[in-house]
Amino acid sequence: MKVLITGATGFIGSRLAEILCAHGHTVTGLSRNPESAKERAPAVSRFYAWDGISVPPAEAIAEADAVVNLAGETVNGRWTAAKKQRILDSRINATRAIVSAMTSTDGPKVLINGGAVGFYGDRGDEVLTETSGRGGGFLADVVEAWEREAFNAEEAGVRVVSLRTGIVLGPEGGALEPLQRLFNVGMGGPVGSGKQWWPWVHRDDVVSAIEFVLTREVQGVFNVTAPNPARQKDFAKALGSVMGRPSILPAPAFAVRLVQGGFADEVLFSKRVLPKRLEEAGFVFMFPHLEPALREALNRGGSHERAPVGV
Repeated sequence: MKVLITGATGFIGSRLAEILCAHGHTVTGLSRNPESAKERAPAVSRFYAWDGISVPPAEAIAEADAVVNLAGETVNGRWTAAKKQRILDSRINATRAIVSAMTSTDGPKVLINGGAVGFYGDRGDEVLTETSGRGGGFLADVVEAWEREAFNAEEAGVRVVSLRTGIVLGPEGGALEPLQRLFNVGMGGPVGSGKQWWPWVHRDDVVSAIEFVLTREVQGVFNVTAPNPARQKDFAKALGSVMGRPSILPAPAFAVRLVQGGFADEVLFSKRVLPKRLEEAGFVFMFPHLEPALREALNRGGSHERAPVGV
């Protein structure tokens, strides 16, 4: 299969490109700076120049069998008004341009679009599956608008899958990087009440899930989270154990909001998300449990067995 990836140099996209190529697929990418992108993601056979707003090059679209759209401003960091606008605009503009290119010509008929469990808002202990309604908050607004743009492609016969991804764990970036810094200075305890559910997932499972939906006739929304979400206090305890650092000193909610601003909601909100549709379709997680996932992500060893990525 020939797969065109936006965001191919990112934390998930670079690993996805590597694994898809290892499994015999051909991967191309879109980037503002193709030369530097090629250095960061050498598995990608070719990068086409694209500004993330205008319609992508016709050649890039025409040669692809499927598009994986992971483009978007990172949600990490303090949410100023300008930051929030970039988070929204980068996703809406990129997806709209991709869909326009795919539907205006005889282009690829598969679109795998990024998403986030932020769609569900703050839901306490409620079990959340793909049929659960949207919650409140900025990210819920963003994901709803993002998915709407993607599913517009269905009118032209494109098979669309939207992946609502949880807190992604993996080496060299992702959610663990800022958490490690807190633990290293002795501030790795519970955040807020510590009772909120964190829907985590290992990066290799995200990549494997993307390949899974690429190569099967499925469509619609899929939660991409491990089948065993953890309360935040238990997440902190497991990470402290893996790192060999204390996980006692708590971070009160007011302090988190003071430092993180609007992004604090995503740290303090509770989302007990389950990957119901993925499991029903036959997907098997390599890392269904938290501590083995953390050990692999942090290269701390462990005796657990795991399946190869993509199996």
